[in-house]
Amino acid sequence: MNEKIKYTPQGFSYIDITIFDCLSWGGLGICDGCGKPHKELKLIYVLHDTYCNKCFDTWLKRSAKYSKEDIEYDLEIQKENHIQWYKYHGVI
Repeated sequence: MNEKIKYTPQGFSYIDITIFDCLSWGGLGICDGCGKPHKELKLIYVLHDTYCNKCFDTWLKRSAKYSKEDIEYDLEIQKENHIQWYKYHGVI
């Protein structure tokens, strides 16, 4: 298990990244929630999105309402691929 990977209460994995991490793979460091640039972001495998802290907190609240079936499906996909995806993006 990689110490950089964190998990939400529902089990979705995410990692903390910087704008420099985003720039290294061609991203812009822009939050997919608010559309603004940020120096620090959360990269969420299940969404393939980055969120600033405020938008991440909003998503956490929203994700608590996801159906059990949706969560199970997403976590099954995550289980197979999330470590390689984070490695590909060069942040673990």
